[in-house]
Amino acid sequence: MATSKRQGFTNQREWSQSALARAALFVVASTVALTASFLGVVGLLTGEVGGLNNRLPFYVLVMALAFVAAIVTFEEEFREASVILQFSVGVGAATFLLVTFGGEGLSFLYQNHQEVVASQLLFYITAAGLIATGIGYWALNHWSELSVGGPSL
Repeated sequence: MATSKRQGFTNQREWSQSALARAALFVVASTVALTASFLGVVGLLTGEVGGLNNRLPFYVLVMALAFVAAIVTFEEEFREASVILQFSVGVGAATFLLVTFGGEGLSFLYQNHQEVVASQLLFYITAAGLIATGIGYWALNHWSELSVGGPSL
């Protein structure tokens, strides 16, 4: 009788120190990036962050680098040109949004640090970033179940 790898958190899965370190690094990095991005959205919506036009060329450059890196990386894994291009465009767009909102979030925090901390906004947005990290981690681990044509939930 075959057993599932996902029968329990501690029953079937032994966490090594390196696996825990990688998971912790992913959680911290993702939470920081998402928190900065959420702060950027708040800053842009409230109009309290200035200088976007000065930083926009940098954001576009980072997006272009991610796009080219994705093409080179996906070229090794996929044969179909349309799949490579679709994934690369997706990576470029996601990178642009994350870098733009994250950069604007850091600018917003730098320009309004006393107001952000005093209003406890940073704590709520960090909690939202942590929740989004958990959802993202879960989605990555259950990708095949969530994809079209995969096993049903």
